[in-house]
Amino acid sequence: MPRHFIIGTAGHIDHGKSTLVQTLTGTNPDRLPEEKERGVTIELGFAHFSLPVPNTSSDTFEIGVVDVPGHADFVNNMVAGVGSIDLAIFIVAADDTWMPQSEEHLQILSYLGITNFIVALTKADLVEDLDFATAILADDLLGTPLENAPIIPISAPTGLGMDELKDTIAKVLSQTPAPRDFGQPRLAVDRAFSPKGVGTVVTGTLTNGVLAVGTTLTAYPSGLKTHVRSIQNHSASIEEAVPGMRTALNLPDLPLSQKGKKGVSRGHLLVGGTPGEATLEIDVELTRAMRPIPGQKGTQRPLKSNHRVSVHHGSGRTQARVLFPEEIVLNPGDTSIAQLRFDHPIHALVGERLVIRELSGEATLAGATVLDPHPTRRQFRSEVRQDFLMKRADAPGDLLVLLLTHLERDHFLPHAALAQSLPFTQAEVQAALKKLLKAGEAVAPSEKFYAHGPYWKELMLRASKLVQDYHRSHPDHVGMAVELLKKSLGATTAIPGLLDTLLIQLGEKNFKVGENLIAHHSHSLELPPELEAPAARILKILDEAGLNPPLPTELQGSPNDIAAYKFLSRTRQIIPLDPKVTLGGKVFQETIDQVRAYIEANGQATASELRQHLDTSRKVIMPLLERLDRDQVTIRNGDFRTVNPS
Repeated sequence: MPRHFIIGTAGHIDHGKSTLVQTLTGTNPDRLPEEKERGVTIELGFAHFSLPVPNTSSDTFEIGVVDVPGHADFVNNMVAGVGSIDLAIFIVAADDTWMPQSEEHLQILSYLGITNFIVALTKADLVEDLDFATAILADDLLGTPLENAPIIPISAPTGLGMDELKDTIAKVLSQTPAPRDFGQPRLAVDRAFSPKGVGTVVTGTLTNGVLAVGTTLTAYPSGLKTHVRSIQNHSASIEEAVPGMRTALNLPDLPLSQKGKKGVSRGHLLVGGTPGEATLEIDVELTRAMRPIPGQKGTQRPLKSNHRVSVHHGSGRTQARVLFPEEIVLNPGDTSIAQLRFDHPIHALVGERLVIRELSGEATLAGATVLDPHPTRRQFRSEVRQDFLMKRADAPGDLLVLLLTHLERDHFLPHAALAQSLPFTQAEVQAALKKLLKAGEAVAPSEKFYAHGPYWKELMLRASKLVQDYHRSHPDHVGMAVELLKKSLGATTAIPGLLDTLLIQLGEKNFKVGENLIAHHSHSLELPPELEAPAARILKILDEAGLNPPLPTELQGSPNDIAAYKFLSRTRQIIPLDPKVTLGGKVFQETIDQVRAYIEANGQATASELRQHLDTSRKVIMPLLERLDRDQVTIRNGDFRTVNPS
């Protein structure tokens, strides 16, 4: 069974990177005429070879090789090729030892989180004392990530050490976990071209997920959608590619980028699955190496807020501004939380590594680890935000920490957003959420979102208190309007489905929830003591007035009269028919009985007949009958009314 990995070269110019790749693979990675003419690698080169997996009978390592330029002028091209390698072959010439580009390449690989290294001491046949050259190199590597890497003296032209190098590569890869597959295939485009009659073809190293023919991809930064027509791996057609493969995709419905026209080009990113949005800012942890890069004064200058830099992400780069909390100045060897504000949007995941270089391209400044790919610009310097970012910086690969900090900050985690910015499988996310649910740190009140456990509990208590406080302030009201509760709870309820879920759970905890009102089960309409006398007076007046009542305004001469009138109306002890007519509740019910009896005795009746029968005025009879029609006591047919049989 094949196991797919990517190896990248690194090292100073003219230390033998391309020659080593050609000896290992049989392929000359320098494909441009200018490269062959000058003997200098300018662009990324690619090759492939296979190695048997140790202690297996038929398994092989299928290894894609990315050869990078070593010249200082082409470091930007170098960074574009090493973002997704599994093993770096660090090239140092025995007759030249450690050089400036050796140091810069090492810092770049360290910033990108590369931890697997083999040091190839090339041109070993050109030195008289190989042991001494090896010892000198080992001293140069003290205190660097290469300190414990195996050093293998080789000579590509003579074959010296090549078998040992291959054995060491196989041994290291045997101990290297397979490239991650969490269902979100990502391909950073390092070449894009359009062969005649084929349409657009892009190449890159596939990471994070399986990619099959027919898969829909989103291209960033354009946001264009495309479909995979065909896939190749090292010129062989395949139905699907797996993480760790050098991959070529035919995307006929995605044009090449042109001036004024969206498309795809080198530096762009293709993403499958359910990706989140691209963003113009990300929160990161920024780290600067202590060791200077010889000849690069910029690597030793302090890095301050608002400094404009070039940010390398995947195979691309974009300009950005660095923002630090407070008045932080980042010196060599320092680490700090920072925000990067981009000129153009990028699509990033939590934990991804970035390289920060000077806009001029003259110096590599720092490395960044993405802590939050979808922050806001507001309150970046706040204590709450900094606490959130520090927790993530302490454990950028801990899924429990990532989920819990998200819940602590935003209080809610929509299901749709679970995998959009996290480099983990759905199964891993669900397992972590299960632990948070068990610990009470998270709750699942809805099928649409998770909530921070303590916050949801506090929100339920706050909603309960708001309703019960409303009852105390408005004892004459049946309940609190749901819309008022929503407004009182604030912006939180804007989350889709949250208010409905909250009402359902309150309904399960001693609350009555209607279409528009919510009330506690213990709530009953009570007349406050100060309204008892005004209410009794209003009831007496209306009972005595019968069907010839005074105007409602005559009943509401004082604030207490107004409050009592409203209470009696809500509790149906009085019945307002229109702005000019209000009947006592007892009178209203007796009148219904009289109307029903009269119509049943006569079969039907007109308004005039009922007015005369009830001995009232037209001012009262018309709103009364309209009310009975609305309440479906009577049915109107032209000038006549009949009793509703139901």
